[in-house]
Amino acid sequence: MRSRLVVGGMVFFVVGLVLCLFLFGPSLAAGLNSAGEVPAIAPPTATSGPATNPIVLENARPGTDSWQIPAGREATTQIQAYADATSVSPGKKLTFYVSTQQAATPYTIDIYRLGWYAGTGARLMTQVQGQVGQAQGYYNAITRGLVACSSCLSDPLTGLLEARWQPSYALAIPSDWTTGIYLAKFSDSRGWQTYVPFNVLGNFNSLYVAVTPDTTYAAYNDWGGTSLYVSNITTLSQAGEKPKGTKVSFDRPYADEAGSSQVLVFELPVIRWIERQGYDLSYVSDLDLQQDTEQLLRHKAYLSLGHDEYWTKEMRDGVEKARDRGVGLAFLGANTAYWQIRFEPSSKGVANRTVVCYKVESDKKDLQRDPFFGVDNTRVTSQWRDPVVNRPENALAGIMYSDLTHKRLGFPWKAAQPDPMLFKDTGLVANQEYGCGLVGYEWDRVFDNGATPKGLRIIGTSPIKNDTDVNDVSHTSYYIASSGAMVFATGSIYWTTALDTYRLHEDKTCGSKNTAVPALQALMTNVMASLVVSHH
Repeated sequence: MRSRLVVGGMVFFVVGLVLCLFLFGPSLAAGLNSAGEVPAIAPPTATSGPATNPIVLENARPGTDSWQIPAGREATTQIQAYADATSVSPGKKLTFYVSTQQAATPYTIDIYRLGWYAGTGARLMTQVQGQVGQAQGYYNAITRGLVACSSCLSDPLTGLLEARWQPSYALAIPSDWTTGIYLAKFSDSRGWQTYVPFNVLGNFNSLYVAVTPDTTYAAYNDWGGTSLYVSNITTLSQAGEKPKGTKVSFDRPYADEAGSSQVLVFELPVIRWIERQGYDLSYVSDLDLQQDTEQLLRHKAYLSLGHDEYWTKEMRDGVEKARDRGVGLAFLGANTAYWQIRFEPSSKGVANRTVVCYKVESDKKDLQRDPFFGVDNTRVTSQWRDPVVNRPENALAGIMYSDLTHKRLGFPWKAAQPDPMLFKDTGLVANQEYGCGLVGYEWDRVFDNGATPKGLRIIGTSPIKNDTDVNDVSHTSYYIASSGAMVFATGSIYWTTALDTYRLHEDKTCGSKNTAVPALQALMTNVMASLVVSHH
């Protein structure tokens, strides 16, 4: 009887070990990082959710680095694409609109989900072969020219440009796809490749909800030569400098980063880190937030990803309501909620496909350019801090945008006085600098404007210079709202590159130096734990 129990126990142990390796193998196999440190892995407690949450199970599956476009194979004019939505639910369809420079060019679509996946960064979800391209026009970013786009709708008064291509492929999202940020990679028969980013929804009652700043993607997108910024354009009919637009459309490809917009630049390091830790997470677009701000109340914490600059009144009201109802907030970038925007439908009547921002300013006395001025000033598309709206960003985030630099990759992060809650077990030392290029290219700081939340604590004070070498400072901060919710802000767009070894852009400032900082990884672990508990 004893021998049977021993054998049975050994079998149980082996089965348990195999199950553990299946569930957690990628994290265990990742081993030491290149700095010889083991990044802190959050245990499966209230901070990360049960060990069987969808993010843990998903990242235990085999990943691949084939999601990356080989150097020199980024399509410029050869193949371009966009999707009909920024997010999609399992069981629904997402339609892609694709144009190849030459008609009848064969191409393939590979769909990847971004995550940790033992350091590979993504999992191949499906491949669609045998597609045949339609020549529907394209944008040449080098010559700044829009070519042969007969379907394009352009409004010279607002700068609005819609591609209005014919649909190319409808992707049915399987019911078992995990919520996340996805990349569709389009590869033509000659090896030219481009991306289209989108979110898959799900895990609707997770502890954390991460929101992607798709409105900011649209604002900066100058496909066709028009954006919410001044740009240059060269077409068959016009040339020279084009004034900044006041309306931009989602119905066109992204011109930046091989079609991925800002996903790989500002968001991927935190995606890799947060999924490696196994936090119970769901992903939504800020357009989903626009349509249903009440969804934030189903979660314990809200995470603002990347360069989250353009917000509607609904978004601002919804996030403030969530904070006031006890939902923790983390702003993992900088320049957050800087401009107010509105949405309008596309020319075909599809809601929320056009971003409107007149960028009026009280100081310039041009408020009348926005037709909402004098009708509903709460929705005038100015800076949130402008007197016409009078809702400065620091009233929400604690700090707000100060300046930027394009001359440098960034500056080190400098710890302030130790904080008993967030510095615990981090090894951070007051007044010591950490990392490389973590503060930039845009940064936030404390403003004495009467809107700073009571009890704001500064945990990072980093000296920095703008493009004209004027000295400034970036602050990392948090405060406890009256509801007991914690509101944390990194104060820099590049701060989250400290969480992972991945960084898309490198220069002589950092070279090939590992950007991951174990002390700041530990700090972020403390932040994540503090976001989901009440601090009354």
